[in-house]
Parts: sequence; structure tokens; C-alpha cells
Amino acid sequence: MMHIYDFNQLAVSGELIRTHAVLSIGVYDGLHIGHQRIIGSAVELARNSDGWKTVVITFAQNPKTMIGRNPFDKPLMSLRQSTDFFADLGVDYLVVIDFSPDFSKLTGEEFIARCCGMFDVQAVVVGENFRCGSHADTGVAELREIVPRHTKGAQVCVPDMYTLNDGTEDSSTLVRITLTKGKVSEIPAQLGRNYSVDLAHIPSRNNEYPLRFPIGSFVQLLPPPGVYETVLVMADRSERTMIALVDEEFLTLTNIMNPAPSVVHGGAGVSGRYDNLQFLKELTQIC
Repeated sequence: MMHIYDFNQLAVSGELIRTHAVLSIGVYDGLHIGHQRIIGSAVELARNSDGWKTVVITFAQNPKTMIGRNPFDKPLMSLRQSTDFFADLGVDYLVVIDFSPDFSKLTGEEFIARCCGMFDVQAVVVGENFRCGSHADTGVAELREIVPRHTKGAQVCVPDMYTLNDGTEDSSTLVRITLTKGKVSEIPAQLGRNYSVDLAHIPSRNNEYPLRFPIGSFVQLLPPPGVYETVLVMADRSERTMIALVDEEFLTLTNIMNPAPSVVHGGAGVSGRYDNLQFLKELTQIC
């Protein structure tokens, strides 16, 4: 079972200071295949060492978004989705940073010192493009110098960058660009799964068909206006293949067998609570 901690509270409590830990630090928005390989390396290292635990230190909000340097205003995953995914990957402790203006002023060394001070750190696992600290002043080279100053004998591990078949480096930015172009059928090669949006926080409307969700109710990035083949996953994990129409105001779902909104009565709708909506492929786009 994965345990979740607030970064600042854990730093004060010192609750896990004697825990032998393998740290993996990153924003991890989207948890694409490259991210999964980094975290998988940390999990494997911990499991092959007696008593070690895997710790992921990440952010409740993308720091670039908070300081206005991210052209995309919404994340690729909801907090619920990412938390469940970390647990499925085998993470023991998830430490979440509530990014703030004061936190943004920390240098890379100050941040790493705080991370190392919360555990008995045995290893730190990060990606090749890791950066942290005010003005992103600390990368992998600096990390290799900083970690030994704050924890004895810890190693810094940097798994090889995951690339797609065409040699493109996998990244959250690549996923966002692909999504905002509406090319949802290309995303599984980057994420290792279909792109999905969280519906659990949106109240169900059992008597409404077609199902209609205001665009503003989604906490995640959506594909552009267009028509998409999707899978609606219910709270009980049952699935329904649906057509999704995305426009500027609503995401509308209709039954793939009866897509016309006018045919909608007498049981044609979908009742119950929803878990997520997975995008399979693009059908048409609205210019």
C-alpha cells in the first residue's frame, strides 16, 4: 500500500528519516513511458535491496504552470489518476510538493538537501533532462556533486532516455503537442496507454442523453474541437464505446450505435457514475 505525505509536513516531522530510500524526483505530468522507466528503475533497485523503499517526490501542480512558463494551462492527469498510477508502479511513498512562490526561490542544492534530509537516502533516480532549483540551476551533473554532500554513499542513477521508433525523445511536452493537434491515436506510443480524462469528480446526469460535460468541468487538457471514438469507463469498471464530440463549450457523448442526439430515449442513455473517458482515435476535426 502506498502512503502519501505532504513535503513540508514530512520535513518537519522527520517521520521517515531512518527509512532506507531510493528517491525519484520529477514533475511526472502524464507519466509517459519514459517516466515509467525512470520510476521502474527506482522500484527495481529498492526491491533488490533489503529494506529499501521507493519514494517519489513530485508536485501537486506543474511548477512551470505556476510561474507562467507553461503554454498549457492544464495537466495531462488528474491528481487522482496520477496517485493511482504511482501506486500501480510499486511506489511505497509519494511525497507531494505544494508549489509556492517561496518554494520557487530555493536553489537546486537547497531543494536536494531538503529531499535528502527526510530519508536515509541510498540512491536518487532521475531522468536525463532533470532540472530543479530557482532558474532550473541544477541538472544531472550538478546533482551528482550535490547528493554526496548531503547523504553518505548514495548513488545517482540516470536511466537511458526512452525514444519512439522514429528516434523522437518521449516527453510530456510531446504528449501535449500530439494531444492539442487532435492526434489521439498516436498517444499510446508515448504514454503506453490511451489518453484518458477523469470523470469521477463530475456529477453524473443519469437522465440526460446525449451525455454532456461542460468543457470547464475538466481538470485536464482536452483534445481540440472534433469528433473522436472513445471508451467510457464506468465506476464499476464496465466499458461503453462512445462517440465524443468536443466543441468550445461541451464534450458530448453519444452511443456509437445510435450517434444521433434525437434518438435518445427509452434506455439509450448511460446510467450510473463514471470513472474516466479514454480517447481511441480521431474521426474528424472542427476547424
